[in-house]
Amino acid sequence: MIGYLSGTVVYSDSTKSIILTAQGVGYEVSTSTPLVPNRDVALFISHIIREQSQDLYGFETVDDKKFFEMLLDVNGIGPKSAFSLVSHLGVQQIISAITFENVDILKSAPGVGKKSAEQIVLSLKDKVTKLEIGFATKEKPVKTGAKVNLENKQDAMLVKETLAACQGLGFKDQDVLPMIQKHLQSGSATRPEELVKIILKELR
Repeated sequence: MIGYLSGTVVYSDSTKSIILTAQGVGYEVSTSTPLVPNRDVALFISHIIREQSQDLYGFETVDDKKFFEMLLDVNGIGPKSAFSLVSHLGVQQIISAITFENVDILKSAPGVGKKSAEQIVLSLKDKVTKLEIGFATKEKPVKTGAKVNLENKQDAMLVKETLAACQGLGFKDQDVLPMIQKHLQSGSATRPEELVKIILKELR
């Protein structure tokens, strides 16, 4: 099984990249964004073996790879849907959507329908509360080993009320949820109205 690849990008488009290793072998890998040709790259790989095919899915972090593989355990979720979720939403936003049972965010990922989104919430809600891997997003890294705190009822209520207020103002959940998470982690707001004001300032 291939779990990690490093080499030079010889071709890339919006869905696939070919990485040439030092051994002279070029591997075709599914990637979420185009990679720069002639640049060195290193990716964590999920190697999916089927009866008639083998596919490689590339990730920047090992946590993205782990969560992708967790999604594959959900009934009805295949590699393409799981990769779409991780690529378009990011791990932390998926976790928040599962925790607060926000099906709309999950089905905003291409190829994910309402039934699949509901199945993800049903299958993973209990599991995500026990995760202790170092999730990280491009906006705000989280220290490796930090437990994802998803059981704080006060925080959960704050997120729900803030999302409801932003929905009433015409904003989409997937646009404001990362901002809510950021300010929740920094402790910059403790009430929904405070958080909404901060978000509105950033969006203007």
